[in-house]
Amino acid sequence: MKTGPQPDTQKSRLSMKLTQMQTEQEDLMASHMTAFVQTSQTMLNDAQTTMKNDTAHFLFHNRNLFEERIELIKNWMTFSPWIITGIIVTGIALMMVASWFWTVQLTRSELTELGLTRIDREDATWLVLDPTKTRLRTCTMGGRSVTCIKIEED
Repeated sequence: MKTGPQPDTQKSRLSMKLTQMQTEQEDLMASHMTAFVQTSQTMLNDAQTTMKNDTAHFLFHNRNLFEERIELIKNWMTFSPWIITGIIVTGIALMMVASWFWTVQLTRSELTELGLTRIDREDATWLVLDPTKTRLRTCTMGGRSVTCIKIEED
């Protein structure tokens, strides 16, 4: 039985096989690392492209939106002073007309309560006395004699 050289041969064969497996593993790891780096680089480039496109689209859309709003504001600023002035003048005129009607209504109802009737004619305005509520008298005021209407209240 030969015992000396065989262990060396087995040892060297095992060592060679281990070296070969180690080299294969290193090559496989290097290949995986290269694929990982390439995949990561591709993903990074895709992400950068997506962000660039999304940002450009967002800026373009907002720029158009702001330009439309600015144009609308410019148009309103052109017409707005006239519109505001017209609304204010119309409001003042409507208040004056409403005040006049209110005054006329209050005056007429007050005169009727006092026993007077107002008749408006082209040539003059007449006040007619209600004989049941009013009397025409002569009064003295400030030392002068004047015509007065005495209102007899119930």
